[in-house]
Amino acid sequence: MKVALIGAGKNGAGHVRRLAAMDDVQVIAVADPVAENAAVIAAEVGAKTYGDHRAMLEAAKPDAVWISSPCWLHAQHTIDCAAAGAHVMCEKPMALNLEDCDRMIDAARTHGVKLMIGQSTRYSAALLELKRIFESGRCGGLVSAWSVRMSFSQHRPGTEWRFDDARSGGIVMEWEVHEIDFVRSIGGEVSRVYAQTACSGAHGANFLDNFSAVLTFERGGYGRLEASQSCTLGMGSRGFVGTTGTGVAQGDGVQLRTVDGEKPETIDTSADGYLTDALGRLPQDADFVRAIREDAPSPVPGEDARRNIEIGLAIVKSGKTGNVVSLG
Repeated sequence: MKVALIGAGKNGAGHVRRLAAMDDVQVIAVADPVAENAAVIAAEVGAKTYGDHRAMLEAAKPDAVWISSPCWLHAQHTIDCAAAGAHVMCEKPMALNLEDCDRMIDAARTHGVKLMIGQSTRYSAALLELKRIFESGRCGGLVSAWSVRMSFSQHRPGTEWRFDDARSGGIVMEWEVHEIDFVRSIGGEVSRVYAQTACSGAHGANFLDNFSAVLTFERGGYGRLEASQSCTLGMGSRGFVGTTGTGVAQGDGVQLRTVDGEKPETIDTSADGYLTDALGRLPQDADFVRAIREDAPSPVPGEDARRNIEIGLAIVKSGKTGNVVSLG
């Protein structure tokens, strides 16, 4: 299988290294307008470099393309790859609006290619264990599922776009789409969203860098998201409260306690080196390669990832209006 990369930053380089190590996978091209970025990773895996992705698609004709470009470019890059007949693994967020999500889905369907979105928390060993525990019924029905992710993000050369809502989607899309996906993995579909949002000024007067949101799940219970990119004392937590027990992800494991348990139970997931690979790149990339080879469904189809974008947009809307936003 011949594959290519669009976007030769740190994340894209991570994908390429794992792809290059797979049997019968050849990385043939790397496209990035910053020539030196493309050259570094291309030299490492023996690929050709291109300054323009369309020129790469025409000349290299890859079977599949990994898209790791800045957020606002995801939609057009995906559409161009699909039109060239290449399967697409696109990094999160899928896009910054629902219209672009729909264009990406339609392009993949029209041209008969697979589309996967890189929701890497689905490949976290600890979070998969949390999901397994909840679905086992040991902790009863859902009361709440939560994610707390608080830290301070700093400007780095070449990444100024991350602090431009129009190009990154801000903290909600560029960061918290992972956490939206996690709480959905426990609670299921979301019917209503209420949020409070704030711009601290740390990254520009109009950049949304703090929010709290409550998501109402269709089948009962609620989700809670607490996020900041201007919190100088970092903290984080993910877990759920059930009617008969609680589970919390802690490092490479899970702590669990049920109402009839004498003490908390610790489940170590660090032994699964496959799933604990950095940012889950290895398992998700292998999953997509397998889906292409076996003509199996996409591991994270566009239709599913689109729901995270819909919820993210509802968080922004609720924060602006002060109203609860109902989802159709």
